Amino acid sequence: MGKTNSKWILPSISAVIALCVACACCSGVGLYFYGDQLVASFNTPTEIPPVDVPVIQTQPPVNTTNGLPEWTVIVYSAADDEVLEESMWFDVNEMEMVGSNPQMNIVVQMDRYAGAFAGDGDWTDTRRFLITQDNDLEHITSPVVQSLGEVDTGNPQTLIDFVTWAIQNYPAKKYALVMSDHGGGWTGGFSDMSAPSYSELSIPEIASSMEQIRQNTGIDKFELLGFDACLMAQIEVFASLYPYSNYMVASEEVIPGYGWSYAAWLGQLAQNPTVDGNGMSQSIISTYVVNDVYLTGGRASSDEIAQEESTTTLSAIQSARVPEVIGTMNQFVSSITELDQSLVAEARTYTRSYFSLFGEEVSPSFIDLGNFSEVVTTLTDDAAIQQAAIQLQTAISSAVVAEKHGINMSGSNGIAFHFPDSDLFYYTEYNADFPPYYAESSSMFLEQSYWDEFLAYHYTGEAFAPQEGVAMAPSRTAEVTGPGASQMTVGPIQISDTEINGDETVTVSTTVEGNVAYIHTALYFWDPASESYWIGDVSYYIAPETITIDGVNVPNYGSSPIQVQYDWSPSLYSLTDGEHDAFVLLEPAEYLSADGETVYQVYGQYTYVNSTPVEASLYFDADGNFLYAYAFPDGDDNGASTPVEITPQIGDTFTDYVQFYTFDADNNATFSYELSDDVFTWGEQGFSFYSSYPVDGQYAVGIIAYDFDNNQVANFEFINYTR
Repeated sequence: MGKTNSKWILPSISAVIALCVACACCSGVGLYFYGDQLVASFNTPTEIPPVDVPVIQTQPPVNTTNGLPEWTVIVYSAADDEVLEESMWFDVNEMEMVGSNPQMNIVVQMDRYAGAFAGDGDWTDTRRFLITQDNDLEHITSPVVQSLGEVDTGNPQTLIDFVTWAIQNYPAKKYALVMSDHGGGWTGGFSDMSAPSYSELSIPEIASSMEQIRQNTGIDKFELLGFDACLMAQIEVFASLYPYSNYMVASEEVIPGYGWSYAAWLGQLAQNPTVDGNGMSQSIISTYVVNDVYLTGGRASSDEIAQEESTTTLSAIQSARVPEVIGTMNQFVSSITELDQSLVAEARTYTRSYFSLFGEEVSPSFIDLGNFSEVVTTLTDDAAIQQAAIQLQTAISSAVVAEKHGINMSGSNGIAFHFPDSDLFYYTEYNADFPPYYAESSSMFLEQSYWDEFLAYHYTGEAFAPQEGVAMAPSRTAEVTGPGASQMTVGPIQISDTEINGDETVTVSTTVEGNVAYIHTALYFWDPASESYWIGDVSYYIAPETITIDGVNVPNYGSSPIQVQYDWSPSLYSLTDGEHDAFVLLEPAEYLSADGETVYQVYGQYTYVNSTPVEASLYFDADGNFLYAYAFPDGDDNGASTPVEITPQIGDTFTDYVQFYTFDADNNATFSYELSDDVFTWGEQGFSFYSSYPVDGQYAVGIIAYDFDNNQVANFEFINYTR
């Protein structure tokens, strides 16, 4: 379609954006403060030619004088990934700052990607290393024990073979297995982008791999099983894997691309190797982000590191206590079947949530289990529910032996779970294009849990009849309905003046009726060249009162009907890289963070230097300061992405999406989006946004209301603006 050189308006939160379905990869936080110093020191290492590596079938264990070493740390680095390869390569360099010693083996299998990071000889095969100490952060100098050629790290046999080999060749008193790559909670992760067909490990495949490793090696359990991957701290994951470990470490939220602080926690382990998995967990979590070599050493200020930490989570679980969490969750779930299910939907909507793998057109489905139970108790005084919630919270507190979360992740208690809205429930349980279904991917959890029966009861009205030992799939003939759905109306939009000039401020008001979760204000611009309305601005309407539950802020609009009124001064928002400026659509990402600020995001495509574009979002605070960026590739195109936090580098580019509505002869609207003509380049100033005057023309000013099942209704009025 034709359009003018500058985009006037962008994507609407109210619109269903196909690109967001691919949302969900986990990688490094956007760091605008690195600049040339980091690029020079880390990103342009001296090239060395590829070398032929002899294959060594076995390697004797590290020499000790007191029998077996205390630890063998086994790292499965599935770095055959365009986005994460360089960050995971750097993680191995961090490990080398400590290296193996007589009481600790560090063994890594790393598969690299062809065509992304070209440093350190640009080798692309799969190699096994015994990590030795050095201070060279530009090359992996540890001996290559085996070179395997290209292997598929998304194949469970690859995981089984490596871990079996590591245990048999580097025996120790205790074993830690760390799996590093993209993660997606119950949807799995640890993919291989170079496999003949896209592959990744499902949770059932990881569990069966652990069982096979146990049979191959004779070990009872790993002392620690860790996931340096996004979104893996879910009860669905823990319930599937607790039989194979004493402790588990994972994150409820996206993990930065630079991952765990390997040099710091391995350094602590080297100093005190007799600690158990609890002690190792404490080190991993206490050093996370704040002691990462990628940030420290003068490359980031204390304030910048604090900003990095503010959106992160990490928790450690004592595996033996997972059954107690499941048992108390079952009792709590049973108790809330007696509650009005619209209140349960309200609690789901207002619980601490995490990055949505499934896009912005559905409610975030990964939410904190403990916080959910707290929110429920604010909506009812039922004694049985109150008691069941306390018991669940107590069980979670006992199971979580270490946990930390940033200031903007308040309400995180260490264990998340999947609670979809009705559209996503249908998508993950009924849609043949999304195999395997939730019931299959989470079967080991659901066999112990009442959650599958509750979801069927909540969304289809099937009788709540828990069956232990069975993962129940909902009836394929049952009608799916949303208890949080509401008949809503937005009254006529009243504007104090429809002909606006210069800096004139107008008052916008209306009445919203129904069971309302959130209210947005919206501004659309009529583009006569394309005969379409371009979405220019969408913001939260802040309620007169805010309710805070365990640090999570939610609106209190009061009872229906809700009177909405706000003042609008002519403005749109422009993104700038210091050289180029253009209007973009900033959409709200969080109602009010812990510090009372709305977080905004811009959708588009992010392109690393000498790489291909990837779907992504940039995030900013209300003052226009860049916070972080997420990419969300969907390698198998199944609608569930694997989130990655991006670490911007000099020369990276971003192009935003323009979102708009066109109308047919019968005035039926069709939503579309396309890349704008604007290219923003990451430089010394990074990215930021600022308020600017709109262009002259006709605008539609509107109010959009959402219910507790993410349905929406809107109304608009038209104004003319002249600068």
